[in-house]
Amino acid sequence: MIQVNTGTTKINSLSVHLDEGSLWAGFAGMVSLGMQHIEEGADHLLFLLVLLLPATLLLAGKQWGDFGGSTYSLLRLLKIVTAFTVGHSITLLAAALGWLRPPQQPVEVLIALSVLVSAVHAIRPVFAGRETYVAAGFGMVHGLAFATALADLHLGVWGMALSIFGFNLGIEAMQLFVIAVTVPWLILLSLTRFYKWVRIGLGTMAGVAAVGWIANRVTGEGNRIEEVMGAFTSFAPKGVLLLAIIAMLAYVFDQIGQRRISTQTEV
Repeated sequence: MIQVNTGTTKINSLSVHLDEGSLWAGFAGMVSLGMQHIEEGADHLLFLLVLLLPATLLLAGKQWGDFGGSTYSLLRLLKIVTAFTVGHSITLLAAALGWLRPPQQPVEVLIALSVLVSAVHAIRPVFAGRETYVAAGFGMVHGLAFATALADLHLGVWGMALSIFGFNLGIEAMQLFVIAVTVPWLILLSLTRFYKWVRIGLGTMAGVAAVGWIANRVTGEGNRIEEVMGAFTSFAPKGVLLLAIIAMLAYVFDQIGQRRISTQTEV
């Protein structure tokens, strides 16, 4: 970081130690950059998390039904996450190597649109049974955005290949971490009668956020919705804790309600 001393208007010296660099240090730096890219990219994570909201549920006509069971839920979750990973890995590689050069604005608009589509789907089935394909397709769009962080580095072929691997590894590590700390609570919630309202509430909030992002990326002007979502990003760790508390309370209240119904039936 180059800093200016505002009192003396002098620029402090910046030391660069080339002898401390190494292949491993560069690789570790790219892993860290990939993790940071996801940590700061609320739209990427929101798309994936909202797409996972109904993944534990069975389809009941034109609506979401009850919990489909642990095996069913875990398999669907695994398919969706894997499809998203494969999708963005393909376009990340192609775009970072210069094989694809789409303009950035349409890509960013499409990413916000992917959040809106998945939010609607979480509220009411839109592409039930085809979540894997949708995750892969929109994952390819997200991969184009990931690649912009690498393309500007102008690395050589081998440096780019190693950077892509490290960057992608960082992305996956952060995604898996976020999924690991949120999905168990979503599964617990889906066992209760309250999950419908939690799912609809989260889906609605994600949809509103997506509309704000779309407006911002189309017009280039900020809006209140986008500002609020930016503030929510720093609230994310506490949000996971809040989700856990809600899930546990919902499960306890649901169990108490079922026991009361069972007792009244026996009487």
